[in-house]
Amino acid sequence: MADNNHVETSKNEAAIHQLDQLVKEGYKIFIDTCSLLMDSCENFWINIIPFLEKYNSKVIVPLRCGQELEKHQNNTSDIELANKAKNSLKKLNQLIKAGYVVIHGENTDNFADNVFMVVFTKFRMTEDLLLITQDKNLAEEILKLNESKSSISKHKICVKKLNRFGYLNPLNFSGNVVKLKKVNSSYKIESKCTVPEDEKFDLCNEITEIKDEPLPVKHIPGKNETVYVIEDKEYEVQLIDELGAGGEAIIYTTNTPFVAKIYKKKNNTRRKYEKIKLMLSKHIEHDGICYPVAALYNSDKEFVGVLMPKAVGKELQRGIFIKPLFLKNFPNWKKRDTVELCITILEKIKYLHDRNIILGDINPANILVVSPKEVYFVDTDSYQIEGFPCPVGFKIFTAPEIIRKPFGDYLRSFGNEYFAVATLLFMIMLPGKQPYSQQGGEDQVDNIIKMDFSYPFGESSNKKTPDGPWRFIWSHLTYDLKEAFYTTFKKGEAHSTENTRLSVDEWLSLFRYYLELLDSGKYGQQDAMSEELFPTRHKKSDKFTYVTCKLCGTEVPENNCQNGYCRNCLNKGESYKCSRCGKEIVYTNYQKLIKNAKKYDTCFDCYQWGQQVNKRIRCEDCGRTFELNNSQNEFYLKKGLDLPKRCKSCRDAKKNSFGRYSSSHSSTSNNVINYNSTNTSNNTNHGSFCFITTAVCEYFGKPDNCNELMSLRHYRDTWLRQQPDGEALINEYYNTAPIIVSLLKRSEKYSEYCERLMTQYISPCVKYISEHKYNECKALYTEMFYYMKSELLN
Repeated sequence: MADNNHVETSKNEAAIHQLDQLVKEGYKIFIDTCSLLMDSCENFWINIIPFLEKYNSKVIVPLRCGQELEKHQNNTSDIELANKAKNSLKKLNQLIKAGYVVIHGENTDNFADNVFMVVFTKFRMTEDLLLITQDKNLAEEILKLNESKSSISKHKICVKKLNRFGYLNPLNFSGNVVKLKKVNSSYKIESKCTVPEDEKFDLCNEITEIKDEPLPVKHIPGKNETVYVIEDKEYEVQLIDELGAGGEAIIYTTNTPFVAKIYKKKNNTRRKYEKIKLMLSKHIEHDGICYPVAALYNSDKEFVGVLMPKAVGKELQRGIFIKPLFLKNFPNWKKRDTVELCITILEKIKYLHDRNIILGDINPANILVVSPKEVYFVDTDSYQIEGFPCPVGFKIFTAPEIIRKPFGDYLRSFGNEYFAVATLLFMIMLPGKQPYSQQGGEDQVDNIIKMDFSYPFGESSNKKTPDGPWRFIWSHLTYDLKEAFYTTFKKGEAHSTENTRLSVDEWLSLFRYYLELLDSGKYGQQDAMSEELFPTRHKKSDKFTYVTCKLCGTEVPENNCQNGYCRNCLNKGESYKCSRCGKEIVYTNYQKLIKNAKKYDTCFDCYQWGQQVNKRIRCEDCGRTFELNNSQNEFYLKKGLDLPKRCKSCRDAKKNSFGRYSSSHSSTSNNVINYNSTNTSNNTNHGSFCFITTAVCEYFGKPDNCNELMSLRHYRDTWLRQQPDGEALINEYYNTAPIIVSLLKRSEKYSEYCERLMTQYISPCVKYISEHKYNECKALYTEMFYYMKSELLN
């Protein structure tokens, strides 16, 4: 009996020492709901509190665990569970007040298990982590993070359970024995592999020495010919119809459920043959992975191809990555469908990775989609198996460390592959958009090498996010997914290198959590547009008030709306033909609903042509020369009228003198000068110097008598006109500014232009006026005019 007591005392001392070490070494300690409900949890708190005080540490309880306890305490069908939960909550509140426990999490968190997976995935590279749980399934999933092939982190993940004394014990797993082996003063996971050995290939560091030279084949079979499977006995396979052809091979339907891939003579090499034999040496079979099932031979028993499962569906490249085809092929899809598609694809990649098969050529043309749950991988004979490299690849899916190397000259690592996986996931979630696309273009390969990622995360952004819907889609992704993409694709971030990239298991955890948030409805409660494939605005923010557009019914921030219409709708409008050349003109909703402007009769090109000088005529009365532009000249010719012989001043003087003027000439004048009807030197209300400013002020919702407009109008009439070049400057501005404004409002960069003009030009000009720096104002406003002219007219 004494010996037993001595053993028990030794065990307790070891358990106390273990607690001391875990807290001392700075582990972030998390505890699960099931452990909080253990009777021995009270003893656990007694045991660990001295070390929490000693090392100024805390135990972390996810918010979701607390909410699960609140739910359990109201369980009327299980009184014992309700009492345990009530006592546990009471104890937690005491520990929180005492500073020993901290609650972390958000109301959007779904299940506690998923919270642990997301948190441990996020922090595994930067923190030592400990989870206390009684749940073996959760423990297995968490410990798998240690097995990530992307890296062996210097940080450790440990999982323990509470024993009956309130100390920590390892969990025992049935069927999958997991233990820790000490390696170089750190711990590495060792697990009994659940993948059968006859399905696993070896991992190699060197390329096979087998030469990639053509086999001596007398005849390559074709349509309506017979090929043979040679195993225990010989089987005949008929090649029926050609399904497709590529640079390497031709695909045929056969008299079996499988298809035949017959290699072209130059691609039928010894290395290919040996690789196929190696692939067939393992039992690899998984739904949707069109892995070779047999080698094929011609009548002379020479290798000519492979037999493999048939694939159906739309290519990811053409069915998902091109928006019109995406909406046509899958009209009922929502965001959850793309998330589930990512999970399906990741599960297939995981199956291959678990067997040490590296895809190498992750290519959207090699993935066929039927539904979010039915996906097919083709061209699997190109996969990297042991020392046989994948000889092909797609540049935009190639990691920066290998992007300019010939694909067949090296073996890819799992870290290389994880970059391609991340790229594929990004291009599914932002359909067809490449991670390194950005404003200003530049070469995609250069962008990958620089790792110049343009999508923002927090306050970090290079301000080059592509125009269009992409920034909207990005804003609606979960915080964890944006962080994962950002830290993978941005140089210098946590997962940006070959040895630190997120593994397939880690991506699976993030996407499964995303799907649960969508399916539970909680993500949609924050913003219903987050459930859509192509949102039309940024994710809702508490900083803005939202209104519904009168035209499209979309909720938009109030400051992006004018008179109840969103900017997107205001930039759209009615199309019609130019009365002169037939070119299409757009009469925007902004012109119609906000400005109440009439339609232009002619397009901008015809307008510019009409303003060009056609003739210079000497006035019969005053002798001065006046100009007749193309529009006026064309009008007189069409009407069969004589060209005017007097300038407008003399005609007006004559009209005032005699009380009337020729009705035909008056009509002519009014029609001819239609383009310049507002060009009067005394127009101080909406004068020429303020066209662009007026448009910008309208964008910001400022009234016509705002400080900016009133200041600039007064400046124009009281100072600028008096300058030697004032009238000429105003006239030049007047002739072009209306067209600039029209193009500005139709521009896709309308918002960006308005914000830049107000910040860099208009506000500083008003400030110069208030400081009596009139020449500086003139120079800056002129610079703005020529900037907009070069942007929109050149």
